[in-house]
This record gives sequence, structure tokens and C-alpha cells, in this order.
Amino acid sequence: MATIKQISEMANVSMATVSRVLNKDETIAVSAEVRNKIFDIAHELQYIPPKKRRMKAEKGITIGIADWHIIRKDAHHVKLSDYVGIASRFCTDPVEFKRMTYGEDLQVDGIIALGRFSEEEVLYLKKQSYMILFINSDRQDYKYDRIIMDYNEGLMQMVSYILDEQKYESLGYIGAYYEQDGIVIGKTRHEALVTILKDKNKYQEEQFFIGEFSKQSGYEMAKKAIRANHLAKAVLLGNDQIAEGALEAFEEEGLKVPEDVRVIIYKDIETLRSKYPSYIAIEMFPDFVWETAIKLLIERITGARTETMTVILPSKFCEGKV
Repeated sequence: MATIKQISEMANVSMATVSRVLNKDETIAVSAEVRNKIFDIAHELQYIPPKKRRMKAEKGITIGIADWHIIRKDAHHVKLSDYVGIASRFCTDPVEFKRMTYGEDLQVDGIIALGRFSEEEVLYLKKQSYMILFINSDRQDYKYDRIIMDYNEGLMQMVSYILDEQKYESLGYIGAYYEQDGIVIGKTRHEALVTILKDKNKYQEEQFFIGEFSKQSGYEMAKKAIRANHLAKAVLLGNDQIAEGALEAFEEEGLKVPEDVRVIIYKDIETLRSKYPSYIAIEMFPDFVWETAIKLLIERITGARTETMTVILPSKFCEGKV
């Protein structure tokens, strides 16, 4: 089992410095670079503080979910209890999931981190646990387990289904960009769809609408598309919030789904809970992604696997109801 002495020797700092950094002492005068180095070495050596060893033995496993760039504070949260059943398939110990809030200390054994994170945010995650699994991160190192999402696969399947199988003449888009701390959400899916449609000579710019990540924005863009006569017969709605607003606008304008407009919803972590049942979807993080993430992280937490892994998984196209 790794010791503070080993970490101090590899980091070329004193044992006292290592101890204070690993115990999250913010008063110690060391640079962010040194803190990062200590946490990275601790992760590499799989060091577990005595306090966490006792907590694990007494309370089972606690997994933190960090997704503050995907689920905003004003959005509905995923039900973490849904994943307890998944975890029970891979671990005999009780497993609990807790949502993480940036800057708040949380006693966890491992972390599932969804999306992109700044260096300051990664340092915060390292302070909470050395066992981190990143999903769709832009990190290039192999110090941590990673799941990389192939979003284009789901999009290409959807486009083929709508244009080739269902014979729609065009496919429109009502979506949004969300930007915070240099992290941009929504741009990749928008640009990928444009590229796919251009390759098929089916891209019509006037049928694409970009606004804010909100129900109100989805509502207003849908109204604008209808009144300008630029609403495609089939339209991809960029996320659940956009979908709620756009579907409400369609109903107000007397448009039936799917008879008058075929709706596809690009689903993030949230689950659309609405009165509109007739849609098909692209799931960004389908259940098999969560299953893989939980399995990989529990392997690392329990010591069943010591080497890190990178797994590539596709987004999922779901035909749903028609």
C-alpha cells in the first residue's frame, strides 16, 4: 500500500507538505502545479488515506457525479438512485451516489465526471478522490479511466433514418449554445449535423435556428421558424429544454407530431417528462454508458483492476414512437 513517504520522494517535497495537500489544507503555500503533481502521484500509486479506508469499511462505496457543465443549476437533475441497481450488479458492497457541487468538499470513493472541465475544476475533483472516470472529456492523458462518446454515430443513424428510410426532403434544427468558463456545449452537435447534411447535399441554412439553452428559447425559435415558413417537415431539437418549448409552440400553432412535423430530440442526461409522447431521440448518454462507467470505476475503487482504460462508445439512436 502506498505511503505518504513514497509520494513525498516522488514529488520532491516534504512529507508534511504531502499530508497537508492530501488533507485539503488550503492555507499551505504551494503552487497549483505542486498540488496537481501530488494528487497525480497519489492517484498513480493508488494511495488511500486512513480515514477513507475506515469510511469505506464502515459505509460501503460512495460515488460522486460531477456534471455541472451539462446539467445547469436551473435544470432538472438526473435521479441518481436509478443507478444503485446498476452498481449492485458489479459490487457486493452498498453503493451510494451523490451529486457534486464545485468548491464543496464531499467524501467520495470515486467520481464519474461528465463533460469538459477546467484545470481548476480537475484539481477540485482530485482533492475529493484519486479515482476519477471522465466521460467525453478533452483530456489527453491516460492517468484516468475515460469513456469517449462517438456522437456522430447516433447523428448519422438518425439522418439516414429520416432522409433515406423515411424519405423526408430535408431536416431542420432548433438548438442552442451554452458557454461558461470557456466550456461550450451544443456547438459540436450543431456543426456535426451541418457536416453530415452537407455531405448529402441536404443542408438548408434557413431551417437551422440557434438560441439559448432554455424552454423559452426553444418556444421562440419554433414560433419564428413557423411564421417565416422555414420549419422543416422533420426537425432535430437540440436538447430537452429546447424540446419542451418547441413542442409547446407546435401545439399552439396546431401542428401535430408526427403528422405535420417529425420530431427528433437530442437528449442529454435529463429525461424529458412531458405530455408529448411522439418523438424519436438521440441519447447522448444511454444506459449502457452509465453501466460501463459504474463498472469501470468500481473496478478501480475495489482494486480489481490497476491499469487505466479508455473506452469508445456511441450515442444511441432510438426510433421511439411514430
